[in-house]
Order: sequence, then C-alpha cells, then structure tokens
Amino acid sequence: MNSNGMSGENITVTQKILFLSYRRELYEEICYFLAGEYDILYHRIRENENSTAAMDENVVLCMIEMLRFTEKSAEMLHEIRSKLSIPILLISGARTEKTRKEETVHAIRSGADGYLVSTQSAEEIAAEATALIRLQQRIKEQPEVWTYGELQIIPDRRQVFRKGQEISLTRIEFDLVYYLAVQNGRVVTYKELYEAVWHSEYLFDDESIMAHIHRIRRKLEADRKHPFYIQNVYGVGYRFGCCCTRE
Repeated sequence: MNSNGMSGENITVTQKILFLSYRRELYEEICYFLAGEYDILYHRIRENENSTAAMDENVVLCMIEMLRFTEKSAEMLHEIRSKLSIPILLISGARTEKTRKEETVHAIRSGADGYLVSTQSAEEIAAEATALIRLQQRIKEQPEVWTYGELQIIPDRRQVFRKGQEISLTRIEFDLVYYLAVQNGRVVTYKELYEAVWHSEYLFDDESIMAHIHRIRRKLEADRKHPFYIQNVYGVGYRFGCCCTRE
C-alpha cells in the first residue's frame, strides 16, 4: 500500500475504441469480437456536434459508420484528423461497386486509414480494426524520421527538431511545415496551402498564412531574412527549400 492506502501495483489502462454511428446494431456486433481486448465506446452521430468530444487519451482507434460518404463526412474526418493522430476506419452503407470505389478514394484522401462497407461481416470489420491498431503501435515504437538538412520531422509524433533540439509548434504551425515539407520542393500556392491546413474555403486571406509563416521562420530559420527551409515564391506561394531523406 502507498501513503494513500492504495496498492502500489501498476494499473493497466484499457485501450479504447470510439465507435461513431447513427445506429447501435453494428456496434453491438463489433463488441462481440473486440470487447475482450478493448473498451468500445459508442457515440451517436448527431448533426452539428463536435465529433472529437468523446475522445480521450486512451482512444487508439476511431470507427465511423455512416450511410454514405458525403462532404459532411469529409469535414468530420478533417476535424478528427486535425486534432488526433489515431487511425480512422470508415464503414459505409454503400450498396454498389461503383459507389464503393468512388467513396474509397474520397475517404482515404480525406484522412481515413481504412474503408469497408457495412455488408461485410462484423468479424471482418473487427479484424481490420485490430490490424490498424497494431500498425499504429509499430509506428510509435519505430517512428519514421524525415531529415531536411539540420531539421528532423517525426510525422506520427508531430514533432520537429533542429540540431537535435525539439521546436515547439502549434497545431497550425506543424501542419504548415508538414504540408510544405512533404512536397519536396514543389511550389504550393496560397490557395492550396490554406485549404489543406485550415480545411475551409480559400478567401484570399494571404495575411493569415504569412503571419503563421513569419512565426515559423522565427523558430526554424538560422537567418530569417534569407530563409533556407520555407522559401517565398512571390505572388504564388511557398516551397520547402530542402529535399528529404528518410530513416
């Protein structure tokens, strides 16, 4: 016992899966296959509700069941992906092969890590969920490191280092650095950058982008007047001035 009268033994924290859906039927079937390994939380999807409200630090996977993948579905994925780095498995009620193919591409591009249809068995869906969790755990154990000169980016941990020292970045700052870095020197327009990072329509708000880039340069660049990493392409946008080597 410790001084509080509690046992000194380590407490095992159960990993959680968040299941977002408009109905409970599939959730209950999934529980049959996964409840022994994970604590599965059901949260009903409601219009205009914050999809990340039910999240906590022990959630290792988000499963989303919906009738069809729509623009609102894409917005939900963007919202979750902007705040959390856990895998997202989408389960659609698509009925035709044509719809399934179209939705698969749209969903993956919008941030989903896997796409299945609700006509597949609950056992198949549970197996895919387990595989995504295992993959995420392996990534965390051996994270990929992207090196750009003196700069190192660890995408899955949302960390940036310069000369071995971690640089503190806000969510928007990291997303800007990450998006420019993955282009490996390709010029990114203001419009593309704004829509990719803010996930909203571009309204020619270049000043907001420039203000964030200015703050990032203060943290990353040795000489802000002659930036090495984030370079201006005047009248167009920005490019990352150094190509990547990956470890």
